[in-house]
Amino acid sequence: MHRISATPGGLNQSEGLIFIEQTPAPFVLITAADTDIQTLATVVPKLPSQFPEIRVANLLQLQQQISIDAYSEQVLETAQVIILRLIGGSSYWAYGLEVVQEIVQRNGTTLIVMPGDDGLDPDLISKSTVSKEIVNIIWQYFQEGGIENFLNALQFIADTALSTTFNPPPPQPVPRVGLYEWKEEVGAGFPRPHRIQEKKEEAEESRSYLSPSSLYPKVGILFYRAHYLSGNTKVIDALCKALVEKNLQPVPVFVSSLREPGVAEKLCELFAAKDDHHVNLLMNTTSFSLAQLETEIPQVELWEKLDVPVLQVILCASSVEQWESQSQGLTPRDIAINVALPEVDGRIISRAVSFKALQTRNNKLETDVVVYEPVSDRIEFVAQLAANWVRLRVKPPQERRIALILANYPNTNGRLANGVGLDTPASCVEILKALKLAGYELENTCTERPVLSAVEGSRSIPETGDELIQILTSSVTNDPEGKDWKPINQSLSAAEYQKYFSTLPANIQQEIIARWGLNFAQSKASAENFSQSPITNHQSPFPISGIQFGNVFVGIQPSRGYDIDPSLNYHAPDLEPTHNYLAFYYWVRESFNADAIVHVGKHGNLEWLPGKSVALSNTCYPEIALGAMPHLYPFIVNDPGEGSQAKRRAQAVIIDHLTPPMTRAELYGPLQQVENLIDEYYEAESLDPSRLPTIRDRIQELVIKENLYKDLGITNPKDIANFETLILNSLDGYLCELKEAQIRDGLHIFGQCPQGTQLRDLIIAIARIPNRHSIGITRAIAQQWNIDIDPLTDDLSTPPLRVSAPLRET
Repeated sequence: MHRISATPGGLNQSEGLIFIEQTPAPFVLITAADTDIQTLATVVPKLPSQFPEIRVANLLQLQQQISIDAYSEQVLETAQVIILRLIGGSSYWAYGLEVVQEIVQRNGTTLIVMPGDDGLDPDLISKSTVSKEIVNIIWQYFQEGGIENFLNALQFIADTALSTTFNPPPPQPVPRVGLYEWKEEVGAGFPRPHRIQEKKEEAEESRSYLSPSSLYPKVGILFYRAHYLSGNTKVIDALCKALVEKNLQPVPVFVSSLREPGVAEKLCELFAAKDDHHVNLLMNTTSFSLAQLETEIPQVELWEKLDVPVLQVILCASSVEQWESQSQGLTPRDIAINVALPEVDGRIISRAVSFKALQTRNNKLETDVVVYEPVSDRIEFVAQLAANWVRLRVKPPQERRIALILANYPNTNGRLANGVGLDTPASCVEILKALKLAGYELENTCTERPVLSAVEGSRSIPETGDELIQILTSSVTNDPEGKDWKPINQSLSAAEYQKYFSTLPANIQQEIIARWGLNFAQSKASAENFSQSPITNHQSPFPISGIQFGNVFVGIQPSRGYDIDPSLNYHAPDLEPTHNYLAFYYWVRESFNADAIVHVGKHGNLEWLPGKSVALSNTCYPEIALGAMPHLYPFIVNDPGEGSQAKRRAQAVIIDHLTPPMTRAELYGPLQQVENLIDEYYEAESLDPSRLPTIRDRIQELVIKENLYKDLGITNPKDIANFETLILNSLDGYLCELKEAQIRDGLHIFGQCPQGTQLRDLIIAIARIPNRHSIGITRAIAQQWNIDIDPLTDDLSTPPLRVSAPLRET
């Protein structure tokens, strides 16, 4: 054990014990909200001179038993009033609450326990030594918030517990929702329109698609009302400023809680106006989820009414030093409330843009006052991501440029477009057809062939997945067999790549060079290759595998380097991408000018590149490759774990697709014959026992011939002769399990519903699984027929208890 001073920004439990060093005082308040501490630091100088001294502690620094014991002995033991503001109920701080209650019982201390959020918790309040009516008033003071309410709350508590006579006014209502008039560092108020216009005139063609009535697309920003009331708004100001620099108009709004009644309606009034003031995107910095999965309906009407992308912008509860040094990126607490729960709403996980930093040491409270300090490059990334989503939203479909990326591992043509459970080539064709119907430009009628462009001329989209694969494999792919002679449709020059590579962080350049060397042209094709290609610049060393259909590029994701070193693992967390890899994604972003990237099918390799697990930095390789790009990802629905990698590390919007059509394995051939003979055997037992030896011999013969005895764990075929009871039942149960096993019946095609028997069998397969609404169709049938078995869990080799109907129907 070692003692260290309490560090601002909360407790990182992996770094050891934290002991809070304070002197005793009559008043002690323990809270998990830094905004409470910020407000109290402002309130203390306004208190009457005769008011008792106050100590404030951050609950996050009292998470380990020995830290709680030490603080209790040093500070709480002599306190006259102890105030606890807990989030998550009494179980969240169970040991601490137990220790506090022992002190209160021993010393007669006044204890006030209340929720730290907007939900009244009767169990928590009941731990107090004052009436629930008194606690409710105190909770209202803190819940309404602000300097005046906090000031009056302390005086009210003193009157209640210490018999003083301050007689403060009752809690004063503060709006639960409101527009925040942010201020720039150099002046007050919203930037003047002509300043925005000046920036717009300097911008490139990216603004040409904006209509005159919506020159300044609006972006909503949601943040907690507690930050507004405590003045902890530096990060919100930074987000607003960054959006203005992207020619976007921020609409910052503070809220008490998204779940509080009436808040959603007010937000719809502010964000979803029927005129041109409707926001095009929402940046949300609040924690937790709006959806309530314990209810019949998730209750996400707010997001449905707004109908815009929602970026989850993370305000990290640890320090920037902790974030920089940790490969995980965020603490478990931050991941839970700022990533995992917001994912339930379908929010797009972006980046951590601010971290807790020491603002000052308050000597009267004997605690550190911390604020959220924005990090400029993270603010810039999230603002650019927002701008790119807005651009995608407001551009006409015929002008949008989309890249569809197909996975390819191992790097042979036989494994091209290998999405798990997905007919990826056919799905890609369906996506192309859907894009064409939606107005996207998928045919290029230009006859000229500019340098470094794709194959031009009129090209129709393929009709089938096989045709798409034929088109892709007719030019250069990842397959090494064709790299030296197949034509190249598009490429990136060595000079342009070197210019791009030089802009990467110095340590990234060093890592890539250390792994792959300085040879940028490691995948360079021969001169003959370029002579067969429409590309006229023979100095281009980086072929870009894929084909363009007008404004849509269908590309083949490059290897991470396994073709160069086959011993490397596909999911290796420390394998830097090759020069070819970075060149591919740079070309997609900057040469093809993609507005969005779609990785089709589980799963590619971008989300497995080295870097933090979540809350990436500018030295994390997924961000280096993808940039602040809108990212969509059709992904099989039954693997959310691997899908979360793409959501958290590559800002992906996961679009779940069905599993392949499922069906029962059934029995066939000799296995079917064995089952029929077993049925005959059971029937002959009661109707014609003289047939039993003949049937038994035939079963034994088939079991030995088909090696079924090995599946039953019998090593010697001669032991089958004594199969009358146990072996026969085991064989019957084994065949039932084989027959009922769920297997794939083909592959799913994105955007298509299974038809005919595939649809029927898939519905039955889904209906078999129990859920909170149903016990499952097989269990329901067993109950209906009064069969005393559980079809999902019972050992079918054990004879069931038949109540009124046989297990087998013939």
